Amino acid sequence: VYADKMDTFSVSAAFGGVTTVIPFFGNLAAWGTTGKASEIIKRHIEEGERISCLDFAIHAAFVAEDDPVAEIPKLVKMGVPSFKLYMTYPRRGMMMPDNRMPEVMAAAVAEGAMVMVHAENGYGIDFLVDRFTAEGKVSREYFMPSQPTILEVDAVVRATTYAAITGCPLYIVHISAREIPAMMKQFKEEGRPVYGETCPQYLSLTNQVVLERGALGKVGPPLREKEDNESVWRGLAERAIDTVASDSCGLKAEQKEWGGASKDSVSGAETRRKSDNIFEARFGAPSVEHMLPVVYHEGVNCGRITLPRLVQTMCENPAKIFGLYPQKGTIQKGSDADLVVFDPAVKFAISAREMHGNADFTQFEGKEVIGAPVFSMQRGEVIIENGELKRKPGSARFLAGNPDAMPYARNGFKVG
Repeated sequence: VYADKMDTFSVSAAFGGVTTVIPFFGNLAAWGTTGKASEIIKRHIEEGERISCLDFAIHAAFVAEDDPVAEIPKLVKMGVPSFKLYMTYPRRGMMMPDNRMPEVMAAAVAEGAMVMVHAENGYGIDFLVDRFTAEGKVSREYFMPSQPTILEVDAVVRATTYAAITGCPLYIVHISAREIPAMMKQFKEEGRPVYGETCPQYLSLTNQVVLERGALGKVGPPLREKEDNESVWRGLAERAIDTVASDSCGLKAEQKEWGGASKDSVSGAETRRKSDNIFEARFGAPSVEHMLPVVYHEGVNCGRITLPRLVQTMCENPAKIFGLYPQKGTIQKGSDADLVVFDPAVKFAISAREMHGNADFTQFEGKEVIGAPVFSMQRGEVIIENGELKRKPGSARFLAGNPDAMPYARNGFKVG
């Protein structure tokens, strides 16, 4: 269960210069939702239109116990044409087994839809975690070694292999490892419909955050090293990686740091305990509110990418890939008037105290950046002005993704 729902999450995103969000929803107790994905998402669409401040589309997330083949046709008709599969977290019940991945991809192809993957080898990670735990190596310095880049590479190879034999368009989320951009470049040169996403944390943060802040730095894939950051930046600049997204999780610090619970043998009362075991800490961190300033500062200010490339990867390409273009992602006649005014001269230090959702920590704490969004509108209606939220909850619209408008359809769109 997260501290933020669509109401506070959308407010936090709006203050970060975001005008449209695409959250994940699916059948998982940890998300506070269980049941069939189509039924869960129907409820979230209804709730989002009541409480969100921003227009939204939705990705469906499938876990091991789901029946994606039965659910995919229903979801596409509802306007949800992208489906996330986890190749890790088997003990959390989230991993889609390899023997089912081609089946899911074939079902997506039949509906003109896309599969997304969290690409890490879950069994390899669990093996390393078990070995470190058996040796008493459970402190924060063992987190990154438990998830080495080779396990991300392996999962990308397997996912792209299944995509190739089924003809399924593939979107690889939160790329973090230095080896992946070169692989993505090769896939694109071969003409494969494979798209890649990274996140601000994988462009600007390293494992040093975990070493200094423990559980608050734990995300999956892990924060890695400076060499990984720079490789991913080059991939973004050279069009091997297509988008930047947040992978934001609206958690509070106590939700990250409490490692478990014990029950009284007589009363059955549960006592929560704080843990120094990094493997017991929860994954995830809030990042949507600081995504644009961090990527602008580290990318444009530091000369790693141009401003047009930033706009392309954070506005145009996501809209094209997920079937929302040209309604979203461009400024032209007939498109929604979604605009953000960004002041490149605003200098500030990132602080959780200034965040606008319920999450109460940020991995970017203390980072100094230059450049910030100062005004935004959606469909011509003001959202943020003079540091204030002007839009009321319930003004948002659900955006049905159109498979025929995705870049692998016969529409002439090109993802740059």
